[in-house]
Amino acid sequence: MMGIISIIIGYVLGSLSGAIILSKIKKTADPRSTGSGNAGATNVLRSSGLSQATIVMLIDIAKGLLAIIIARLFGVTAATLSLVALAAVIGHIFPV
Repeated sequence: MMGIISIIIGYVLGSLSGAIILSKIKKTADPRSTGSGNAGATNVLRSSGLSQATIVMLIDIAKGLLAIIIARLFGVTAATLSLVALAAVIGHIFPV
């Protein structure tokens, strides 16, 4: 049961867009409405600069790491940890 919950948490964390959240916090242009329209670190680099793009990249890395840490705290198996990481990546690519 904890494995399924961990996978769901991984997907939900992966679905969070660091670029959009950071643009709202810093009150900069929404990355979906500038440049390529992609809410990713590369588009943030084009529209808001290196420092903000670096923060977005670190947020994206932290999403997957946090999902794994939570799953480890739940005591899931190594195979389930792989699924949690995959769910975070899928959530990042195909958000809710």
